[in-house]
Amino acid sequence: MFDREYKDTIKKHLCHSDSSLQNLIAGEEEFKHILQNLDKSSFSPLINNIDNRDFCANLHVHTTASDGIATPQEILDSAAEVAQKNGKKFIVAITDHDSLDGIKNLLPILTSNPEKYKNIKVVAGVELSTVGTDFDNQTATFDIHTLVYGINPFDEELNNFIDKKKRLKFELAQKTLEKLKSALLDITNKLNIELTLNEAAKIHPMILKGEDEVSHPLKKYIYAKLLFAHYVESNNYIKALLNKYNIQNEALSYEKPVYAYKSMFNNEKYFYIYKDALQKYLNKLTNNKENFVLQEIPDYMVKALLLGKQICENSHPSRHNKLNAFTHFEDALSFINTQKYGLISIAHPARLNLKAVNGDLSIFFDEFFYVYKKYGKDKAFAYEKHYQSYSKNKVTKEILDIIDKSAEKFSLQATGGVDSHGKSVCSRM
Repeated sequence: MFDREYKDTIKKHLCHSDSSLQNLIAGEEEFKHILQNLDKSSFSPLINNIDNRDFCANLHVHTTASDGIATPQEILDSAAEVAQKNGKKFIVAITDHDSLDGIKNLLPILTSNPEKYKNIKVVAGVELSTVGTDFDNQTATFDIHTLVYGINPFDEELNNFIDKKKRLKFELAQKTLEKLKSALLDITNKLNIELTLNEAAKIHPMILKGEDEVSHPLKKYIYAKLLFAHYVESNNYIKALLNKYNIQNEALSYEKPVYAYKSMFNNEKYFYIYKDALQKYLNKLTNNKENFVLQEIPDYMVKALLLGKQICENSHPSRHNKLNAFTHFEDALSFINTQKYGLISIAHPARLNLKAVNGDLSIFFDEFFYVYKKYGKDKAFAYEKHYQSYSKNKVTKEILDIIDKSAEKFSLQATGGVDSHGKSVCSRM
């Protein structure tokens, strides 16, 4: 039997004596064995937009413990449904961002319903948010998402490691918001608005949990909050037109245009994009019966937004500003290497900020995986080769081939996943 000691450890924490747990979860040994029998098709819910009967594994799933909208039970039920439909055991890894709560809540549900979930194999995991600042030819910080599989989610050291960083990051978010409130006081008074983390959480819920970075969410928040107040809340003409169409208050909130037109927000000109998205959103609310044309952002507003941008970016780590609130890539690898249980895989490596690489990408990825193995040692086991949610516009076959060739040099195994945040293990949202 695989992973006897690991499974006995989990049973002890769950106060569970039923032998059914042995067949319901996988530790390191079984995880390695499972991967040997999986290929690209195993990780893909669809082939040519048709349900893929070979789909039997999603090793990248989020729950309500981080930024997913599905409860642990909903994830289990979704996986059980796929297993029944495809006629094979389904492997699902719970990998919440910087949180062990999802997998902790899921395990008792799993073990109390062994017959219902007999066709599921659960891998206890976590997705650690780390940053890289010390690579050669690096011009900006990398956010490196680091998946860890086969963990003991009840391990005290692992919980302390994660909880400490969450607390420090939340405190940094609070301090950064106070700086923003002070620096932008004149304009917030003019617009009659108040900046709060609860408001910021409408776009980035994880900022209240310390499970998100600080700079990017708060930049998005102040851009959208200030511009919405300027164009809508302070504009009697627009408010009168919206009242004319009986548009309810819940449809009018600063974050709505962001969710309605997410695909637009793909570069650094965020506040200009927000103006365009807001204009489209206002027209949509009136079924395009009105033709809202928002005036250019006034200079005083641009000046305030750029000041806020600088304050936010001072709260993001760099080569010269490490910031203890963040988990650095090498530190996370070294820590996991000290853990009794856990194998590491690099999440969606092609989504690294490759624009910040000044030079040959093949040389960069050779260095990247060298550092990965140097600090993670044998725990640095895999990379997410079969990631299902890459944007076809941003990630080319050439980049994926470069990553594969570098990974092969370090004998890394291939994992895969959908990066599910919705109700189903078959889709991203």
